[in-house]
Amino acid sequence: MIGTDDRATSLPFYPVFLSLKSRTCLVVGGGEVGERKVRGLSASGARIRIVAASLTEWLQLQVAQGFVDHVSRSFKEEQLDGIDLVFAATSDRQLNRNIAMEAHKRRLWCNMATDPEEGSFVLPAVFQRGPLTVAVGTSGASPAIARQIKQKLEAEFDNAWILLLELMGALRGIIQSKGLDSSANQLLFRQLAGLPLLDWIRSGDREVLVRSVCSVCHPHVSEEEMNRTWDKVWKAFS
Repeated sequence: MIGTDDRATSLPFYPVFLSLKSRTCLVVGGGEVGERKVRGLSASGARIRIVAASLTEWLQLQVAQGFVDHVSRSFKEEQLDGIDLVFAATSDRQLNRNIAMEAHKRRLWCNMATDPEEGSFVLPAVFQRGPLTVAVGTSGASPAIARQIKQKLEAEFDNAWILLLELMGALRGIIQSKGLDSSANQLLFRQLAGLPLLDWIRSGDREVLVRSVCSVCHPHVSEEEMNRTWDKVWKAFS
């Protein structure tokens, strides 16, 4: 219930997906942990600065190619100037705590590799299937278990899900372009989501899929328009 102090039902961390495109992130630590942070940040389009006495071979390559800025060998408080997100990713527990403390003074979000619960955010175990992103977190209790759960879920979501989501995204755009009101749009989206589209995609039953979608969306989506949409989605997928 809102307004109560029920610790048993409260979340220690608030789940959120961040847009880091063109945001500047500082990673302190150039070992395997720091490399994992940089790999994830690179995929998100962030600008990355790294502080480390030594770097893995992959990180050295990123620095040499200009993708990562190696600003210093040791951490200094002023390196937090102009930073949006901080990662304390060294093997030195006290150093990570000092980094987190300085970040906190500046009201900066900081992830701690050695003591996740003492940082201001944790990183979930993540996998992607096209537009689908699944994140698993244990509130810092056991990243290893989070990875195990992620691996189990990965086996459940095959590439057919990519095609399904691309198709639903295309249909969403088409339906929203028809000028219907919001409630009508939402009804159509729910009805489409209720169809066994994934089964038809896996079995390759295009005719049934097209006919069923058009039946739900009649008169707003014609078979001709649906066939064009399917061809476009399939071409992009394959």
